[in-house]
Amino acid sequence: MPKKERTPEPPISDNQLLAAIERAIRHDSRGRDAESLSTIKEHLGLPHNGWTTIRLRPQLEALEAAGLIEQSRRDTRDLCGLTTKGRHRLDAVRAEITLPEAPQHRHWREARSAAGERIAGFRGDLRGALDEALALIEADHEADSAAWFELGERLYRSGRLLASAIHCLREWPEPHDDQADVDNPPHKQRDRRNTRGWDGRFTF
Repeated sequence: MPKKERTPEPPISDNQLLAAIERAIRHDSRGRDAESLSTIKEHLGLPHNGWTTIRLRPQLEALEAAGLIEQSRRDTRDLCGLTTKGRHRLDAVRAEITLPEAPQHRHWREARSAAGERIAGFRGDLRGALDEALALIEADHEADSAAWFELGERLYRSGRLLASAIHCLREWPEPHDDQADVDNPPHKQRDRRNTRGWDGRFTF
């Protein structure tokens, strides 16, 4: 069987790499002056694997040698930040640079799309749980505590799923590229953007 050749990926220019480093730092709500290589790859639209690290490493080293970036290592992670010279270079060419969709915008877009597809199902699940609750109320003494505890869990989760979908579909503002998209909900709503939790793989 013939060996499958790797599909060539479009080249990343030095200016794109500088812009990706800057945007990764700008979108980090922790206010740090350097960002991890894995996050920078996301901003370049590259997969996080060894091949892309090998691909970018000589370019990063050349930019560091030119005094445009600083590289460091913290907690086993490779970090990159811009120098003053690098920021000046980026300011001079910014209008000519195009980057792929930002990770935070992609997260918003995918969550909004998923909410649109599933909100009707979440409404149906909650309606079914409410109908069952009414039936248990009517049954009165025939319903034991175990049935109510189990149904209470269903009502709680169904209500949170519907609330999360409503937030993602209608209330989550589209992120702007010039700042981090930070969600500061009340404590009991802190998972409202956790669409992965909708299928029970994570605590929701």
